[in-house]
Amino acid sequence: MGQDSWGPVIDVVDSVLHRLDTITDEAVARIRTELADFALVPYEEHREAVREQLRRRLIAFGERRTWNQDDLGEVRALARRRARQAIALDVVIRAYHVGDRELWRHLSAAPGEVQKMLPELASLMLESLQSVTSTLALAHGSETRARDRIQMAVSQRLIDLLNTETPDAEATRLAEYLGFDSTRPFVGLAYVPGSGGSDSAAETGPQFADELIIARGGIGAVHVLVIQADDNSIAQVAESLATAAFRVGVGSGHPGVAGAARSLRQAQVALSATSARNAVSRFGSDWLINCVMSLADLLDHDVYHAAEVAGVHPSLRETVIAFAEADMSITHCARRSHLHANTVVYRLGRWRELTGWDPRTFTGLTRSIAACALADSPAIPPTR
Repeated sequence: MGQDSWGPVIDVVDSVLHRLDTITDEAVARIRTELADFALVPYEEHREAVREQLRRRLIAFGERRTWNQDDLGEVRALARRRARQAIALDVVIRAYHVGDRELWRHLSAAPGEVQKMLPELASLMLESLQSVTSTLALAHGSETRARDRIQMAVSQRLIDLLNTETPDAEATRLAEYLGFDSTRPFVGLAYVPGSGGSDSAAETGPQFADELIIARGGIGAVHVLVIQADDNSIAQVAESLATAAFRVGVGSGHPGVAGAARSLRQAQVALSATSARNAVSRFGSDWLINCVMSLADLLDHDVYHAAEVAGVHPSLRETVIAFAEADMSITHCARRSHLHANTVVYRLGRWRELTGWDPRTFTGLTRSIAACALADSPAIPPTR
């Protein structure tokens, strides 16, 4: 088929070009309806990009060719821009498909001789789409990796600043760059591989929901996160880390970068109270045990002795903990533990004989609970 016979296609292309603004509006509306992520892209910018895509497609059809390097250069620039706007690659590719679908609807509806040429037009469109898809993937991936490297560097710098005594204005600027709102509470999390985890797993860690604002980094051998999210989302993050065989300390929420630094310190203190039995510790509810455990190396001999007793006699330990949770009520403790009240009394008495602490007094019970928590620590020195 000679170039002269391409005349019907050129005529249809010219006709569609005259209606390009209307077709563009239809395509943009369809894209923004089907692909909600494009709400992140300003409308006028989005419309201009779609119009240029359709215009280049029509020009290529009129010249009876696939997309050339100039066309693909525009694709690369758009892919990088969409990556910076946090539009996922698959969404960008689907948007191209939607635009082409709208354009094809108008081309294929044209009457006359052009109908015989639709198979060749379809072949040109598919061949160009393959080039567009591979170009989008390479450019978007390159920009995403570069952005991720910058995000990682900024996140680590922010965490380094939060780990100082007085975070300065730079910390505030970096937090804002990462998308944090300094007027809202920050929550710090600290985590390390548990007995079933490994350092290699910690290098990547679980993936979190895209809508979460997270700074990820490390303080020494401890991996840390700083998050702004609702309580349920933070609980889900802690649970996902625990499920991935990490031990997790969670700080309380505090506003401002000074609050973020405080929460991060709380998370590290809470981490010291975690164990295989208790994979997640929250400073807000466990602060007493957290503080004791963070100073475990300073505790006296009798505390370590009681911790050894708790480890050797798990039934006594469980009853002491249940007694505390029952607000020092023998009756409630027995009911919750499915024990006879006399059994509870016997075990509490036996604990007193072995440790010298009476768990039926406030002081004795407080010390006993701390010793029970310490029993899970691998750092208990021998007492003999």
